[in-house]
Amino acid sequence: MWIGLAFMSAFLLGCYEVNKKISLDGNAVIPVLFFNTLISSLIFVPFILLSFCTDVLDGTMLYVPRVSFETHVAVFIKAVIVLSSWIFGYFALKHLPLTITGPIKATQPVVTLVGAMLIFGERLNLYQWVGV
Repeated sequence: MWIGLAFMSAFLLGCYEVNKKISLDGNAVIPVLFFNTLISSLIFVPFILLSFCTDVLDGTMLYVPRVSFETHVAVFIKAVIVLSSWIFGYFALKHLPLTITGPIKATQPVVTLVGAMLIFGERLNLYQWVGV
């Protein structure tokens, strides 16, 4: 069953990449990336608001805890690392054929991981390395 799900995931990711390529055709990279990120982030707004204003999500995996200022700074730095990877990927997607940008896209998580390891000193366990 997992093989079928892996193929479905690969197919859907391919469709996502084709749609991003189409959206970048004739448009600037930064606005496309901004609106992609904005629309994707809107999914989390209800969970943030429910966690902040009510006790409905307490104890669930959808609960968003309050964190310290230092944690916010660390998340911001990591977001900058991820965003820089996305910007390079989107520029590659805009100016290169999909057959070349596919392997580039596949390296983005590794580039993000290397940045997180160098800046934050993060270390992965065996299962996480297998996932990478």
